[in-house]
Amino acid sequence: MSTKGGYVEILEFTHFFDHFVFTPNAENVLEKELKREIPVSVGIELVVVDM
Repeated sequence: MSTKGGYVEILEFTHFFDHFVFTPNAENVLEKELKREIPVSVGIELVVVDM
């Protein structure tokens, strides 16, 4: 039995939402940064089984 698989992206959009993220700078100190959008990708894993 052999299997073959891959990911299929079925939807991609940007969700606009104010939120904070913490990123390290050159001195490895966390800095708080305001982000206004989140990229969203929805997909499925497609697995085909050949008997």
